[in-house]
Amino acid sequence: MRNNALVTPQVLIWARERLDLSLTDASEFLKIKPDRLKSWEDGNKYPTIRQAKEVAKKYKIPYVFFFLPESPKNIKLPKNHDYRTFTNLPVGKFSVELKSLLFDIVQRREAMLQLNHELSIDIPSFSFFYDLKTTNVGNIAKTIRAFLQLPEQLNFRTDYEAFNYFRTVIEKIGILVFQAVDIELSEMRGISVFEEIYPIIVVNRNDSPNARIFTLIHELAHIITRTAGICDYNGMTEASSLDVEKRCNQIAAQALVPENALKSHNKYSQLLNNWSDSLVRDIANVFSVSREVILGRLLTFKDINFDFYCNKMEQYNIEYHKNKNSDKKNGFLPPSTDKETQLGKIYISTVLTAYNQDVITARDAIQYFEGLRLKHFQKLERWCFA
Repeated sequence: MRNNALVTPQVLIWARERLDLSLTDASEFLKIKPDRLKSWEDGNKYPTIRQAKEVAKKYKIPYVFFFLPESPKNIKLPKNHDYRTFTNLPVGKFSVELKSLLFDIVQRREAMLQLNHELSIDIPSFSFFYDLKTTNVGNIAKTIRAFLQLPEQLNFRTDYEAFNYFRTVIEKIGILVFQAVDIELSEMRGISVFEEIYPIIVVNRNDSPNARIFTLIHELAHIITRTAGICDYNGMTEASSLDVEKRCNQIAAQALVPENALKSHNKYSQLLNNWSDSLVRDIANVFSVSREVILGRLLTFKDINFDFYCNKMEQYNIEYHKNKNSDKKNGFLPPSTDKETQLGKIYISTVLTAYNQDVITARDAIQYFEGLRLKHFQKLERWCFA
């Protein structure tokens, strides 16, 4: 018994069911025999400490959750539209990682509502709305720029600085912005969940910063038009088979790369006179978007034809994956930085404020930060409030 983890059986069952896994599916996923898992869930036997930690890791929950006296509050997953496609057919099936992420983001929002209530902070509702079917996408794009108070010219030293800027301005209008860390881009690039208070946007940290910027505005368009869902949209193609995705792509492209701003740029005319991929990259960097977005704008303006567009999209996609594989880093993110990128400043600052005002305990804060140790809180403080 000394090496056994005295887990709470009900919590073990809850952890499995939150991912919508049957006992058989969970056994296969955990690579243990069904009878053994059932004995743990029945409370007849206990896993070893090592086994329990491995189960917690695969179930995507903090290990300490297994020792709670009862199951955490049951939170329903958002019933979002699935816009993901593969060869124009719906994907439909969610991985365990995606199911876990959906649960986590809803749980974080519930935490924000509770903490703001206990801190006596009023949260304004998000009432900004346009009907996607009846409103011109250009008008929506212009309104987004005005709503976010985007200046005519944006100058950033790095693409990461650009992403952090757009994330911050979106958080300031009352939207929670999170980043997924262990989900393949082929499964999900962005998620939006509409709620009147604290809508949610998720982008994939595996994507490039400029691609994440496009995803932020794309998902914001979903929230504004009440068409929230799970997206992969594969490179902002104008030939999307899903009209909602196509229109949200157009909104994002026009909001980030306004026609007048693009056509008045000196490198635009240079590009039309003498095509160069390096010029496309230079223009993309000016607007903090990917080359694919610039291609899409050129196709919209009929500066290039569809065959040329498709060939270039294929070329850029091959180059992207080649560069990504060669630049792949096995570096280690400090725990505090990892949480900063995942959770965002509005969420972290709220939890820290509640902790500093003794509204929640250290143990509560650790759970809200999904297992981050107390010794890392000081770094979060400096990041949020310095």
